[in-house]
Amino acid sequence: MVNNAGVLGGDIRDTTETEYDNIVNTNLKGVFFLSQMIGHYYKEQHIEGNILNIASSSSLRPAASAYTITKWGIRGLTLGLAKILTPYGIIVNGIAPGPTATRMIFKESNTDIAFKNPIGRCAMPEEIANMAVFLVSNMGRSIVGDIIYMTGGSGLITLDDVNYEF
Repeated sequence: MVNNAGVLGGDIRDTTETEYDNIVNTNLKGVFFLSQMIGHYYKEQHIEGNILNIASSSSLRPAASAYTITKWGIRGLTLGLAKILTPYGIIVNGIAPGPTATRMIFKESNTDIAFKNPIGRCAMPEEIANMAVFLVSNMGRSIVGDIIYMTGGSGLITLDDVNYEF
């Protein structure tokens, strides 16, 4: 099972409670309860499967938005689920993509994948998908509770591309 939900936004400067709740409910609450349901099902059916959580490289940043808070939560939930479910043969991991060439961060008319990071471009969706396939395959069964950061180096270097003003 792959938990892949993400609503951007929720800057601490001006987010309403309704906006905050929408982001938290989509990005974290849904992942929590779907993982709970799948965990019970896999355990009861003796299924040795996988749960793969899609986090974000934003989980490496200071949490100054609802989005970032939820992605920090995905990191912790991934560890917790791995601790609880691994004894039943259920492997839990996560991927934390950096900027990826998707409609979520680009307008449809913009096809320029150049980005200010060490590799000079956004990740391609296929790169993220290939890592996902590896993690949920038999080749990835010894990776447990980990988050694989696919940031093009931007997770390792402060780029100051986020405005941290109040």
